[in-house]
Amino acid sequence: MRTGIKGMGIYLPEKVMTSEEVEIKAGYERLGARKGLVRMITGVEERHYAAEDEYSSDLAYQAAKNAMEDAGITADEVDTLIFCSVTQDFAEPATANVIAEKLGLHNAYCFDVKNGCNAFLQGMDIADSLIKTGKAKNVVITSGEALSKWVRFDYDNKDDLMVGSPVTLSLGDGGGAFVIGQVADDKGIITSFFRTFPELWNNNVMWGGGVRYPREPEKMYIPGTTKPLIDKHLQIGTEFMAQALEKTGWTMDDVDFFASSQAAKWIVKKVSEETGVSPEKRSSVITKWGNAACANLPLVVYEARREGRIKEGSKVVFIGAAVGFNSCVFTIQF
Repeated sequence: MRTGIKGMGIYLPEKVMTSEEVEIKAGYERLGARKGLVRMITGVEERHYAAEDEYSSDLAYQAAKNAMEDAGITADEVDTLIFCSVTQDFAEPATANVIAEKLGLHNAYCFDVKNGCNAFLQGMDIADSLIKTGKAKNVVITSGEALSKWVRFDYDNKDDLMVGSPVTLSLGDGGGAFVIGQVADDKGIITSFFRTFPELWNNNVMWGGGVRYPREPEKMYIPGTTKPLIDKHLQIGTEFMAQALEKTGWTMDDVDFFASSQAAKWIVKKVSEETGVSPEKRSSVITKWGNAACANLPLVVYEARREGRIKEGSKVVFIGAAVGFNSCVFTIQF
């Protein structure tokens, strides 16, 4: 049995912020920081921000609703809903429950998956297992990232500003969703390759919200300390790609599209160059949508399908890297 993507959907909030606007909001002019640094370092020109009363569940709901419509399934046909995001509405219960209520899923088993930016790919892996073991038929995997609510804008001095940005100012909000179900034997998920490097867990830690710092507001911001994670991602990217392709039986020339994490435009370009991926086979939606964490991959795939770069029969490789440190590669045929 093969499982694959039967439908996909995205959702982007209405509010759009340019890199110049977020720099002003964070105090670049006030503190004497160089203008244009966010765009220069990350490649981000614009990003969407959720409204004040718009939450992770809202973004994930809209994306899931669109994916279900794309797949042609009703709420009664959904067996499982998995919410995969860095951000969530609250500590407990699972945000998936809120989304399920909004979608009217009364027959579905719902839960959250947390693992940095790779949670969406791990949600796909779980869905693949549930379907192959007969525990589900249609699984909705959805992400809703309201990262802007965890971005600090009230810096007191230039030194703190330079540590906390421009990485965090590259973040954007949005939702992405897939419907996973059984597909023909010549399509679907072929293999997945996951690896965790736990010795790097203490980088870019969002300390607030857990029991270590339960009531300290200053811990509720993403710190933006990512250099060791980026270095590791660049180090292992080619190795994992080669292993996944060998396991799948594909060559680099066989692959029609590479969908990767969107930490920064230069990272996407560098990993692609080192692995031999041509520009027409990769995407960099970070320029117009920013780094939307777990929603990145569904956003990339949705856009590639819209542009005609992913179509029926396309062989696609998903490449993910996440805080933790986690790395994964997925191969799938549409």
